[in-house]
Amino acid sequence: MKHVFSPVERGRVKLLPSLFERRAALNRRYMMSLTTENLLQNYYLEAGLWAPRDDPGEIHWGWESPTCQLRGHFLGHWLSAAAHLYANTGDPEVKGKADRIVSELARCQQENGGEWAGSIPEKYFDWIARGKRVWAPHYTVHKTLMGLFDMYALAGNEQALEVLINWARWFHRWSGQFTRAQMDDILDVETGGMLEVWANLYGVTGREEHLDLVRRYDRPRLFEPLLAGEDPLTNKHANTTIPEIQGAARAWEVTGERRWRDIVEAYWRQAVVERGFYCTGGQTCGEVWTPPNELSARLGDKNQEHCVVYNMMRLAEYLLRWTGDVSYADYWERNLYNGILAQQHPETGMVAYFLPLQAGASKRWGTPTEDFWCCHGTLVQAHASFYTSSVYYEDADGLVVCQYLPTKLTWERAGGPVTVTQALDMRAAAVRRPRSLALNLAVACAQPLEFTLKIRLPGGSTASRRSP
Repeated sequence: MKHVFSPVERGRVKLLPSLFERRAALNRRYMMSLTTENLLQNYYLEAGLWAPRDDPGEIHWGWESPTCQLRGHFLGHWLSAAAHLYANTGDPEVKGKADRIVSELARCQQENGGEWAGSIPEKYFDWIARGKRVWAPHYTVHKTLMGLFDMYALAGNEQALEVLINWARWFHRWSGQFTRAQMDDILDVETGGMLEVWANLYGVTGREEHLDLVRRYDRPRLFEPLLAGEDPLTNKHANTTIPEIQGAARAWEVTGERRWRDIVEAYWRQAVVERGFYCTGGQTCGEVWTPPNELSARLGDKNQEHCVVYNMMRLAEYLLRWTGDVSYADYWERNLYNGILAQQHPETGMVAYFLPLQAGASKRWGTPTEDFWCCHGTLVQAHASFYTSSVYYEDADGLVVCQYLPTKLTWERAGGPVTVTQALDMRAAAVRRPRSLALNLAVACAQPLEFTLKIRLPGGSTASRRSP
């Protein structure tokens, strides 16, 4: 599917010394501090390859505890983060660790009979099919499925794709036994990004069984009210729905069926345009969407879930690529500073699940190995992927600078190489506007070239309000 904007090739953008480089390095150190065995602990346990140790300090706890029904979700986040980190930087140490994990997942899959590669038992899915309470098994396994896909698509790991295809056979067989109404009941239990991973897989293989999975994981109970102009979001769990909409976005890209795009655009209208958001750019209280334009009534200690920030930024990036509308880049930038940066501790690198907006409230920070909340997972993904992958784009005319981060781009234009550098101008910031971010943008060509360079004027800037 043709886009108005296309991200520049991975690996061509390098972070320069700045706050963003420091935060990315902090995130990488944390990722690499986690042992491979502990990241895999619940997969080994499910495959009968490992048992919990006597010393409770030697394993991961919180949502990664062997007794938690979401156990294993964090490894999927970690693999996706590692894949992005390698694609953006070529880091061989990260790649080696991630490849080892993929090979161990393949080993677990063989121990489980050749298809199942999850950290939780298959029977959890039968439980939701018969209405028995269980905590979001689709959400949990989606993280691993997406991590495997990202390791293939971004890090070139063919074994990851093989594991994913083998695992998809289980889901195709299991989901094929249900009617549409039964499947709708099943998918009312948080599905995470299952639709997106099946769309990704279909985009690679083109196989009919993978398109079947895209259709089976459709969410008419959410999507049809959106298409009808209704509000199905108020007081609903926000981050349950956003990954489902990302699935619709990816389904549009791989199938070209207009309904999928209409769903995404209707969701954005309901979630952002007609609902409003805090000055930070975030939304939600207690993880649910507030009523439209009634945000002040729900200021508290559980505003702005980090996962919502991360996933809405991803959704904004889809829409930016499709339309070239810079309002999506403005939204992305606002959430970068007031969410991604604000909810990562600058010294420990840990996440704040919420950003409290009630007067006198304080952030609660996670720990390295004893929490592993959902937001712990989106933390490592955000700082591994956002800083270089959403800054520069190409369009039909040339190059587009969408975000202002100290970076160096090495770009190939027909006729010769081009280097674009954004560097902090410390003197301008100190002398002219001490509380502002000042950057110098430099463009260098090895030989004379002609192309259009587009630079985003931030939505709140004086220049953006001037008449053409």
